[in-house]
Amino acid sequence: MSLYGSLAQGSLVPRVPTRDMMQHHGNEALPLLYLWTYLNLVSNTILLPILVATFIFSKRAKRHPTLINVCITWIFSGVYSLLLFYAGVSKPSDPEPDRALCVAQTSLMYGITPMWSVAILVLMYHLNFVASGNADKVVGRTKLIIMLTSPYIVEFGFSLATLVISLTNGPGLVKRSHGFFYCALFAHPLFVAMSIFTFIMCLGINALEIQLAMLLYRRWRGLRHAGLHLHFDTQLTLRVFLFGVYIFFGMAANVVKLFDDHSLLPDLYVATIGTVILLVFGVTQPDVLRVWCFWRKDNPSSESPSPRPCPSSLQTSSTSMLYPSEYPTPTGEYHRALDFFPQKSASTLDLDSTRQPVPAPAPVPLSLNVNANLDPTRVLAQPPKARSHDKVRGPRSNVSTDIKGYQRV
Repeated sequence: MSLYGSLAQGSLVPRVPTRDMMQHHGNEALPLLYLWTYLNLVSNTILLPILVATFIFSKRAKRHPTLINVCITWIFSGVYSLLLFYAGVSKPSDPEPDRALCVAQTSLMYGITPMWSVAILVLMYHLNFVASGNADKVVGRTKLIIMLTSPYIVEFGFSLATLVISLTNGPGLVKRSHGFFYCALFAHPLFVAMSIFTFIMCLGINALEIQLAMLLYRRWRGLRHAGLHLHFDTQLTLRVFLFGVYIFFGMAANVVKLFDDHSLLPDLYVATIGTVILLVFGVTQPDVLRVWCFWRKDNPSSESPSPRPCPSSLQTSSTSMLYPSEYPTPTGEYHRALDFFPQKSASTLDLDSTRQPVPAPAPVPLSLNVNANLDPTRVLAQPPKARSHDKVRGPRSNVSTDIKGYQRV
């Protein structure tokens, strides 16, 4: 009988009758097993916890909870994937693991991909929410709790369903040989349901990615047409775009796994996403590196950002809806469109999403020494070309105003 000559009962996916992954791949796939173990062990269970601790406890490298949540989901993914490795029965030559261990890992593994797909979807939703001009709006506590707990609710649902199916069927349904890297169910519709759910979530992630690109493009075009200086975070845009492309290929790998469950490449690809998160959102960030390299002295010039004009004095009716405030306020807070990647030192940042942002004061274009009798409605809109000691006569002959240029009060 050919490889795809039969359909497993209750499944849409063609499989060999025994689906013995160990026999199908043999010892030739041992290097792939070692690579898969390395990715989960080093990136997901060692480096990512360090990165999460940096985001939570460091005052100089704060990040939004949705990004921290994505990192935490991949920490769980690494721990669940290595249960056989911790038990010392991960190799094909090792004895068959205990049934309780195999059922536990299978139940947890079938909730991983739905969990991280929902977490990334929530992250992309937050990025779109801020880029849409809501940077100064504070997300409600209830909404934030729902956003952060939804991945784990989905994971609990799939894991519970897998546990019930594993316990109510025969011992041959759950084996290590069904998954090669980990214990898995044999030919059950739950695998198809999990793959379809993950595929739908990935479609939503890519849709939000496209919407985010359109928002950033409109914002850039509006600023350019207004003749304003563009403070555009191209590094951030490139990082988010590359991460979205990687998720898109992950969706393709999920489709491959759905129709060819003997292929090991989808599992290897998914194992690399934790490393990509570590690189994109962690070790390539200057503020994170400064926290980790604590013995190095900071450059004083990089600690104080150069002053920028207040956005309320630059926005026009045609561009005010295209970009949120991304300029420093007098309190040092920095409200930018995508609140994850500080362009300057993290010491000038306050990314606490639960605190109400301090509004910027109204801009004062002129610094005027005005007598009390001067009509306040007669302030010049544009200063004449005059030196600082020149006099401009007011409405009365005994009133004079010193032009100080565009200095702030």
